[in-house]
Amino acid sequence: MKKLKALRIAGAGLAAIGLAGVGIGLSAPASLIVAIGIRGVSAISTVSGVVLGTGALTLTGGTVPEIVNSVKRRNDVRLLESEHREDIKNFSEYAKDSLNPEKTRLRLEQLRKNNPNLSDLVERCLEQMDRIDSYQSRQKSLLAANKAIYLEDTIDVLSESERRMCRNFRNVINCCILIEDDSGKVEDLDNDIIESSLSDNEEELKTVATLLKYSVGYINNYNRSGVSDRSELDAWLKVMKDSIGGNDEKA
Repeated sequence: MKKLKALRIAGAGLAAIGLAGVGIGLSAPASLIVAIGIRGVSAISTVSGVVLGTGALTLTGGTVPEIVNSVKRRNDVRLLESEHREDIKNFSEYAKDSLNPEKTRLRLEQLRKNNPNLSDLVERCLEQMDRIDSYQSRQKSLLAANKAIYLEDTIDVLSESERRMCRNFRNVINCCILIEDDSGKVEDLDNDIIESSLSDNEEELKTVATLLKYSVGYINNYNRSGVSDRSELDAWLKVMKDSIGGNDEKA
């Protein structure tokens, strides 16, 4: 900053001197021309032009970076303000619907951004979310490819499984609130609650994978003969519904 200010001062001084010299060269009185000759006046104009150009370049060199830095600072401030507003918005929306998968994902990302020490834990949560998303996508594709409208109830069960997982993520997020600023340490987290919640999610993911397996078997049998025994699939759906219902609660 001091160097840029010095450049601006020096540039302004040189430009003023050069401009004065050019003015003298252009409006030189006859007495001056007689005294130093036309070549002398021309030399003054040439030197003054060089000084003026140097001053202008120096002034520009000290001014342009300052303008660029000023614009960058304003943009940085606007960006921080925008991010702050977005953080508040995400936090508020998550608080209103903490079992919403997309809002849960945004809240987890927010935790990681606010405290990089939470990166590993957040990554574990996001990996589980990616897996349930993958199972849901595969189940929907399976039904769509086989026009299996007779298994549409499985989609609702998968959605409830995802909400159950989000309930566990909420427990993790609750623990992380204590160290959400970047000075917090992961050692201060309630590891028992976190591990219990994520382990429960792992069990839920296993039941979802099994549902996909039973769905594939049922559809293939149905495609071969036009009929198929759904008892095994229904039994597994009941296990999943009972499990979800036993852990259900108001959001």
